[in-house]
Amino acid sequence: MKSLFGWLIGLSTVPMMLGAADFSPPDFAFGLPVVTAKDAAVYRFVLPLAVYQGTVRDDLGDMRLFNAQGESVSYSLLRRAPPPQTHEAANALPLFPLRGNARVVIDGLRLTVDSPGSAVNLQTQSSAASSAVAQYILDGRALTAAVAALRLNWPETASDYSGRMKIEVSDDLGAWQTIVAAAPTANLHANGQALIENRVSMAPTRAKFWRLSWVGPPPSFALTSVMAEPADSPVDAVRASLDVEGAAATETDAELFDLGAHPPVSRVTVALPEENTVSTIELSSRRTPADSWRTVTQAGFYRLKAPDGEQLNAPIEIGVDRDRYWRARLVRGGGLPQRPLHLHVDWIPNEVTFLARGQAPYLLAYGNAMASGAEADLAQIPADVEIASAAVGAPQLLGGAGRLVPKPGPFPWKRTWLWAALLLGVALLGWMAFRLFKDAGDSNGSTGVR
Repeated sequence: MKSLFGWLIGLSTVPMMLGAADFSPPDFAFGLPVVTAKDAAVYRFVLPLAVYQGTVRDDLGDMRLFNAQGESVSYSLLRRAPPPQTHEAANALPLFPLRGNARVVIDGLRLTVDSPGSAVNLQTQSSAASSAVAQYILDGRALTAAVAALRLNWPETASDYSGRMKIEVSDDLGAWQTIVAAAPTANLHANGQALIENRVSMAPTRAKFWRLSWVGPPPSFALTSVMAEPADSPVDAVRASLDVEGAAATETDAELFDLGAHPPVSRVTVALPEENTVSTIELSSRRTPADSWRTVTQAGFYRLKAPDGEQLNAPIEIGVDRDRYWRARLVRGGGLPQRPLHLHVDWIPNEVTFLARGQAPYLLAYGNAMASGAEADLAQIPADVEIASAAVGAPQLLGGAGRLVPKPGPFPWKRTWLWAALLLGVALLGWMAFRLFKDAGDSNGSTGVR
């Protein structure tokens, strides 16, 4: 108990960075009340979109946390990175195709489940043996990690197709659980270009058997293999999202987007306004309108009409991009549609961890063009200390939007006086040198007259 109080007192008295103590809530543009449901020493809450819209600094340095007495409270930011892509570590799973309305007959089910190394002997009963493959059974008993995605492979000469795939899992080949209801898939070709959508991501999942089913009519080709990508983390991150309508750009075949915020975007997609559209689009971003465009990604996007609904491309992983301004430029596809595009972005929100110093309620104040970073180092918190969840309320107006504009600095009187003194000293030295030179000349002239 003494050690707990020791680190709490120590951390709560950690000095904030230079200038942090000079700010009070009215010095910031906006505020969010922080609601705590139970007593705890440490709390954590997720930053909402409003904070990314109302802060000036990309690193969120212009925000502070205050208690009910208006005192600064020590806090730190938890910046969760998007899960890494693990495409290279995929494992091929044994694949069993089922044609038409085939029903699986399992030989030696008990032995199969109890012995991971034994073979599976699947027999099918079907009245349409020559029909297209509608389902696949995958044997995943050899996997040692949870699966984050399945990558489908088909022949390079496969015909064009767009559809959806359903993924189910089971441990006994009897009871099945759906984990992906309708993932988009596509194999499209036009003007010498290919648009391939063959990766299905999911929450990390462990299962002995997998069943893949086409939603709607199956393609005329069969899968040649299915690769399972292992997950690095068993937890699927919660994401926030934002959808922005495009505006016409001065460039031909381009549209501009203003997110109105600088969230840590890690996944993007372009929503096409017209059905049966396939386009290759280059996405670029920049921090301010004065900056140059930086290419983020170039990919194919599609929106196709199908008997069971629309087929849309999956979002694209891009790492982390905090730029506010975006541009979509057509590379191929026959011209952008007349109606505006929509840019859909999502991200893993940052989280704030803070110490419960002083009285509640707490206030997160943000938006000050003159503020600098003031995070504390809370790495000393013991691992066995519970971090309670907190929530934020509706945004409040504090100092107003004027706090987002940098103020002109005070007139540098000290520097001005120093320069004036220096110039005066130089002038005085010059005058003294002139007088010495003149006196020396007058002395030499007088000596010559004698």
